[in-house]
Amino acid sequence: MMLLAGITLLTSDKTTIHLGINEMHSPFADVFFKYWTYVGDGVFVAVAGILIAVLLFPRYKWLPFWFGATTLILSGAAAQLLKRLVFADALRPSAFLSEHSLYFVEGVQIHASHSFPSGHTTAAFAFFGFASLFIGRSRVWLQILFGLSAGLVGYSRMYLSQHFLEDVFAGMILGSLVFVLLTWIAKKPLSVLNA
Repeated sequence: MMLLAGITLLTSDKTTIHLGINEMHSPFADVFFKYWTYVGDGVFVAVAGILIAVLLFPRYKWLPFWFGATTLILSGAAAQLLKRLVFADALRPSAFLSEHSLYFVEGVQIHASHSFPSGHTTAAFAFFGFASLFIGRSRVWLQILFGLSAGLVGYSRMYLSQHFLEDVFAGMILGSLVFVLLTWIAKKPLSVLNA
């Protein structure tokens, strides 16, 4: 997924990529992506993370709580700092491509600024990494499902014209990087997962 996104970014410009995605819409996809995008919302990942931690409490005690909270808070904070301080002038597709007639899904509030990186994609990749570690660890099919779920959140951000591919790609990397770094730092406490 990341490799495909990276290659696409190297071989085409963001305007061409976004206009190509924007042309591919259908009534089913409009409804699906309008709601699926919320899987990357801070409220969803927080509630889902707490639910996983509660369900796993009898086996792992507080480990899923602190690991999940740290992963989601750090990835969210990193995305917002980059979005609001470092890349504050990055325009979203509706503003950057204002001379084009973009297709917008009805009922979706379209934003114009703070495009880079995609916060929803960052949250989705961090959350589904956490979910893979704690409930998909020995189930390859679940890991694949979680990876596809995170990828669909990223795609939803482009489908809804909220972000460019470069924003989504950065969110994939950022969410995954925070998760991987925390997994490495917490290697010793996380060793109980293999017991």
